[in-house]
Amino acid sequence: MFTIFFEHRLLTGLISAFLLLSVICQIIAGLVYHKLISETDNISATENKQIKQCKQKYASYYKLNGKMVNTEVFVDRFIQKICFAKIQLSRFVHASGQLMMLSILLAGIAICLSLAAGNTLFQIMPYYLVSILGLYLYFSVSGIVDIQEKRKILKTNLTDYLENYFVPRLESERENAMKEGVKKREKYALEFMTDKEGDEKTTESYSGAEAQPVVKHYQDELENLLEEFFA
Repeated sequence: MFTIFFEHRLLTGLISAFLLLSVICQIIAGLVYHKLISETDNISATENKQIKQCKQKYASYYKLNGKMVNTEVFVDRFIQKICFAKIQLSRFVHASGQLMMLSILLAGIAICLSLAAGNTLFQIMPYYLVSILGLYLYFSVSGIVDIQEKRKILKTNLTDYLENYFVPRLESERENAMKEGVKKREKYALEFMTDKEGDEKTTESYSGAEAQPVVKHYQDELENLLEEFFA
């Protein structure tokens, strides 16, 4: 009965290859998501490049806006851009379904060719078995891997960390930077007022254009300090 596979070796090989690639795509996506989920258990000390990029981009957006970022939207976009071998994982999932459908399509073509060649229903039964077993394997692996559930877990872990741990730390750093800027401004103002009398006497000793460089010097220093404070 299974000798019919040798009558259409090319189709049989393609059916097997597409079925195998379909399962591999599911497994790759599942393993990558599982790895990222395990990294989020100790996300503050992780060395995973994609998680570190997520934290760096979030910190950049937070500092740029000066306020809290829409964390859920940010995490959704990050998960959509997760890659393996420079290919987005969402494409692996889509490719898995397409490859499975190609496998079924080729099995149907092989059945039609066998019927046209005069083979009986019993003789072409192996192709039906391959199609049914292929679908069973695909949905079994899909259920075990459970890509959607892993995406939800990863999103929950990242959102929880960014909102409840990362944002307070960024806010603390921002407040400390503002306090340092205020201290520098107060220190400069005190030094400026202390030296003001002596500087006025110095500028009085110059005439016209000669006094302008001295005044310009203090103006530049004050502008630099204000730029540093409001940066």
